This record gives sequence, C-alpha cells and structure tokens, in this order.
Amino acid sequence: MILTDMLYKPALEYIKLEPFTGSYEGFRYRLWSKVEKYEDNGKEKKKIVGLLAAGYPEPFCYEKTEPEKITEKEFEFSQDGLDEAIAWLGEIQENY
Repeated sequence: MILTDMLYKPALEYIKLEPFTGSYEGFRYRLWSKVEKYEDNGKEKKKIVGLLAAGYPEPFCYEKTEPEKITEKEFEFSQDGLDEAIAWLGEIQENY
C-alpha cells in the first residue's frame, strides 16, 4: 500500500510550495496545490483553491507520462483533504 512508502505524510505547507512525488511498486503519485491567479490593485496574486492528486504508471515522470495514463482527482486543501487524497491514491494503486 502507498502509505507504507511514505516515510512521513507530506505537510500542507510543503505542498503549498512544491509538488510532493513518490513511487511504489510500479505506481507513481503526485500531490500538489491547485492555484488560481488574480489581480489585486494591478498586482498579480495567487490563491490556493484545492489539492490535486494524480496516480500513473512508471517509468516516466508526471510531465512525460501520456495524459490518458494519468488518473487525477481534486480534494479540499486541508488536512482532511490530504488524508482523503492519500487514501484515494492507495485505492487506485491497485489498478497499476
């Protein structure tokens, strides 16, 4: 199961800044923040509006994997959302 591969659960503070990636027995996964850009008094700003999770087969990274091989789902950007995303990745891992 995917949780056994994670030495620690990624912190939301980390995912705000960088995607969290890993792999386990031929299955790759990625967690990252969904960001919307907007303007405020002429300045471009960013707002986190969700948590995205993806699972896909090895051997390539997310950016090089064919889109039809990637399964993605959006979650709330919260600790509960992160827990749901990790559980979901564990479920879909069985398909890879």
